[in-house]
Amino acid sequence: MATVITGGFGASDGASSGTEFVARLPPPGDDLKDYDNTKPHHQQPASIPQIFRDAMSVRELVFGQQGIPLEAEFDDDDARSWHWVVYASVAATSASPTSDAAPGLPLSNTSTSTNPRVDYRRSSASANATAQRLPVGTIRLIPPPHGPNKYLHGDKHPDADPPAAITESVEKKHPTGTEPYIKLGRLAVLPDYRSIGLAKLLINEALEYAAKHPQNIRPPPSPTKLEIANQLGGASETVAAWQGLAMVHAQVSVVKLWEKLGFTEELRDASGEVEISKEPHWMEEGIEHVGLWKRLKLDTRL
Repeated sequence: MATVITGGFGASDGASSGTEFVARLPPPGDDLKDYDNTKPHHQQPASIPQIFRDAMSVRELVFGQQGIPLEAEFDDDDARSWHWVVYASVAATSASPTSDAAPGLPLSNTSTSTNPRVDYRRSSASANATAQRLPVGTIRLIPPPHGPNKYLHGDKHPDADPPAAITESVEKKHPTGTEPYIKLGRLAVLPDYRSIGLAKLLINEALEYAAKHPQNIRPPPSPTKLEIANQLGGASETVAAWQGLAMVHAQVSVVKLWEKLGFTEELRDASGEVEISKEPHWMEEGIEHVGLWKRLKLDTRL
C-alpha cells in the first residue's frame, strides 16, 4: 500500500533535536490480514506496512500505560482507516532522558518490572531513542459507516463507541437516518514529546486531508442506490453522502484541546440552529468521556 510524506515541521522541545515529519497510510485493507493482535508490533510479519507498525509502536506504549490490553489495541477498523504517524529526527549519538525506560515511566520502576510488555517497551524505547526516525505520535481516521456499539461488546478502549443511549440520540436528530460522519481516534503521543503541539498537528493533518478529499472518504452513492433508499423512506447512512460531519470521543481532561480546533459538544449550523445537542457524558476505564462534533468545509472541486 502506498505511503505519502505529507510535510515537515521544526522541532522545539528540549528532549530532541532536528525535525518532525508526518507520514500518511491510506486504508491498508488486506495488508493487515496477517496481523496478530496477541503480539506486539515488532513481532508482526514483514507484510504489515511499516507506517502501521510505527503507529502501533506508539499506541501500544501510550495506551498500554493506561491499562489497555494488547489484544484490544488492534481492531477491525484499522484496516479501513487512514493512519498518520509523526516522526522525530533524533541524532544517532543522542539519548532520551528516559532511554532505559518506556517514555514517561520513572527510572526507579524499570529494574523491577515483571511485565513482559513493559520490559519490551523499555528495551524498544532504548533502541529507538538513537534511531534516525523515531515514531512519536499517531492518529487514525475511521470513515463511515460505523458499526455496532463496541463499548457494549467488551471493547474498553478509550475511543470505543459510547453507550447505546448516546448513539441512538444522535440517530434521532437526523430524520433520514444517521448522517455519515468520520471519527478520529487512537490519538497518542509519546510522553517525552507532548506539550509541543504534535497532537494538534496530527488532528489538523487528518481533518485537512478529509476536507480536501471527500471523494476518498466517502465515494458518492450511485443514482440506483439513492433511488432505492428514497423508495424505502429516505437515504440511510449506508448510502448518504458525507457532508463534513466529524466527531471524536474525548477525555474530559483534554476537551479544551479539541475545542480550540473547533469541536463542540453542541453542534450548530450556520444559521445557529442546533444540529446535535449536548449528550450525556459516560465513563470508560474510570475516565469521564464526552462526544464532540465539528462540521468541516469540504473542497468539492474535482
